[in-house]
Amino acid sequence: MNQEELRKEYLRLINLETIKDSFDLMDIYLNYFFLVIRKQKKLTESVALSEAKIVNQMIFTKIAHMKEMAKGIEYLANDGATLNKIIDPTLIASNTRNLYETISMFNLIYIKPDTEDGKKILYNLWVIAGLKYRQRFENVITKDENREKFEKEKEEIKSLINEIENTKLYSNLNPKEQKKIKQKIREKDYKIKIENNKVTPLSWQASSTEMGFKMDSLNNIYTYFSLYSHPSNVSVFQFADMFNKGNESFINATNFNLNTFFIFLSVFVADYIKLFPEVLEIYENLPQIDQIIINSNNRLVRGSEYSINNEYKALG
Repeated sequence: MNQEELRKEYLRLINLETIKDSFDLMDIYLNYFFLVIRKQKKLTESVALSEAKIVNQMIFTKIAHMKEMAKGIEYLANDGATLNKIIDPTLIASNTRNLYETISMFNLIYIKPDTEDGKKILYNLWVIAGLKYRQRFENVITKDENREKFEKEKEEIKSLINEIENTKLYSNLNPKEQKKIKQKIREKDYKIKIENNKVTPLSWQASSTEMGFKMDSLNNIYTYFSLYSHPSNVSVFQFADMFNKGNESFINATNFNLNTFFIFLSVFVADYIKLFPEVLEIYENLPQIDQIIINSNNRLVRGSEYSINNEYKALG
């Protein structure tokens, strides 16, 4: 592919003017993620890193299901009445919101902490949050093996808390800052950052800044997708407006949501390679246009300092 052809294909895949363009880009991501699943052979040293690999697999399935969802639906009733093919952008938005939370979690736990103690505290908080939510099912336990599992996880929570409290980082925090971590444990939450012996609680909305997003248009992106994901009044009247005859905006809404979905995928790809540098070799064996387009969305929202490699320079 010469430079002119490279530029033309790049513009098509970055502008996404049609659903077909979005499908073609989705296939590029699917191919990359599946290659990583198959070819990343290096043994992991810990449970935490093994689970990081599973997150990569989970995102592959999110893309595959998104592709099926974006194909739309049509319906033929028993009496012969038909519904022409439509795509529901609210479902696309809901899945995009889920992806946002997934990549935010990954960045917060595996990328942001710059010390081993910091990584241990964030990872343990994440595990504790999940286990404590499961503890809420105690009153519906009927089998002995489930009761045994419940008690085992109860002890695991205590052990994980002890690990946090025994880190040097935690010990160096003053009681007020330690209390913030204890509060997060009570809340079954893990979204914090620890810098300069200060603990700052975080929200999903704030995660875009923590991930390095620089585009102002993405500052409220979580709220935007939450409006679609929740059965709010806004989500209802917006849904109605998308299918007005003669002004069907659901295609444009779908493509906008998919474009944001692709941005989040690119951010994850860059973070995953940062965590597992050996994956860079897999990435750099992709066709040049695939490397450029995956990286371009990451560079677009986070800047060149987050660039995976320098293949984008081939565009001139």
